[in-house]
Amino acid sequence: MEKLATELWDEFLEQPLTDAEPELSGFLSTLPARTDGESVLVDTRRLTVARRMLKLCRYMENGTSGRMTQRQSIGGGALELDRTKGRAMFRFPAEFYSLMSKPDAPHQKVNRKWAWFRGMWGGCGSIYEPQQGYYMALRLPAGRKCGNLIEQALRSVAVTPKVRVNRGRTEYMIRDIEGVVTILSRMGLVRTSLLLEDTAVIRSVRGMANKMVNCDAANIASTLAAARTQIALVDAIDEYGLWSALPPHLAEIARLRRENPSASLRELGQILSKPVTKSTVEYRWKKLETVIGLKI
Repeated sequence: MEKLATELWDEFLEQPLTDAEPELSGFLSTLPARTDGESVLVDTRRLTVARRMLKLCRYMENGTSGRMTQRQSIGGGALELDRTKGRAMFRFPAEFYSLMSKPDAPHQKVNRKWAWFRGMWGGCGSIYEPQQGYYMALRLPAGRKCGNLIEQALRSVAVTPKVRVNRGRTEYMIRDIEGVVTILSRMGLVRTSLLLEDTAVIRSVRGMANKMVNCDAANIASTLAAARTQIALVDAIDEYGLWSALPPHLAEIARLRRENPSASLRELGQILSKPVTKSTVEYRWKKLETVIGLKI
């Protein structure tokens, strides 16, 4: 998972800046914020997210985004680092923050929807690796009103999340690996999506191999345990001199067990003079146990 996480955030940071406005809107729609006079303080504990936001702000300050062309409109992308608490804090003018964080911000255009989604995911999304599979989680803070936009984006790629409210936050869970890969690709994280697919295939193959090995080991142990019990029964026939009292078909299977101590019941049935199925062999052993028990 460490390799996947490294690739994910490296590629996230490298994304083109051409859709800076909707992506920054996605960040501001989800990150914790508080009012400080005429400014709004937005903070994140993900330093990669802070670096990405700083790049977006600088890009917009240079007037290349086509909307906010004046440096004072963004407040210079003011960034404060609180190393003791491991977080980065941005200071935005209240008017700018209100414009960019509301649901009808610039991300509404279809061709810019996934840039907004990338920013939103950076603010409140994660990928997890449980014992089986992978899943993506989006935890929207209480009071944020972009849930409909999240669901619309997911529906547009035929992904249906599981939604629940936990501690005031609305959580969107995507447990389908194909859905996770599709979302990563739409956000522009193509290398990460390919790596995730490769890793998922490797895990699946490894899991199947482990199951086969465990199954084979269990079958071998079961076969050996049954063989030990049956050989003990054959020894009892010898001890009490009961061979002459056994029907021919039971005597034959007892002798073959002694000659083939590690054979499975199916294999034992196939080497009889008249081959029979595994279930028939099981029946004959039970019959033999009953006959020996009565004679003893």
